[in-house]
This record gives sequence, structure tokens and C-alpha cells, in this order.
Amino acid sequence: MLPYAAWGGEPHPAVAGSGEELFQEFCATCHGRGAHGDGPMATSLRRRVPDLTLLAAREGGVFPDELVHQMIDGRRMPRAHGTSDMPVWGWEFYRFEGEDATRRHRVAELIDQLVAYLRSIQRAPARTS
Repeated sequence: MLPYAAWGGEPHPAVAGSGEELFQEFCATCHGRGAHGDGPMATSLRRRVPDLTLLAAREGGVFPDELVHQMIDGRRMPRAHGTSDMPVWGWEFYRFEGEDATRRHRVAELIDQLVAYLRSIQRAPARTS
């Protein structure tokens, strides 16, 4: 996790970034730079880290935008998301943005950027013959 005290009250630079920049800052440690579940922390976790480039493939070719958004913001938590294995980033982003209505909207926008990035990197599963 990032050192919150280092920001001195200013928004963290990653919060103003693109979906890809947000992913690299907050998700790549576990999910890997390419989102294949092979980040440097992945081997130390109890559960296998999923390959996020196969989300659409696992859902019959349709990217599950709302489900992914809910997993990131904490409304829907698979086992790993509700433990110390994976922070609920919606809650973490509030640390940058605060909790009033305007800031909640900004957090939703940040999560939308992450969701859009994940949608953009989807691939077909490897074919087995």
C-alpha cells in the first residue's frame, strides 16, 4: 500500500491519471503489469490472483462492466476482496478524495476509468486443441 503520510494533504498523483496509470499504481502489484495475475505479490497470497484480461471470456465474451465496478468499489466482494489480500479500492480512493457527494462522484469516475481500462485489455482465452 502507498504511504499516505507522504502526500501532505495533496491528492496523490495517480488519482489524476488514466485508467492504465491507476491500474499500474494500485493493481499491478498483485495482478501484474499486464493484468495476467502474475504481479510480484501474487505468489505470497493464499488465493490465486485472476487474469483480468480474461474477464469477458469468462462471461461468454461480454465484459461485465457493472460487476467489475462493484468489485472495485466494495459493493460486491469475492472472498479475496474482503480480506487483506485485496484492498477495496473504492474505500482507498476516498482517502484521497474524501466522502462528500462531489468526492463520491469523483471516486466513481476513477473506478470507471479502471473499468474502461480493463475492458480495453480483454483477450480471447488460449485455444487448446
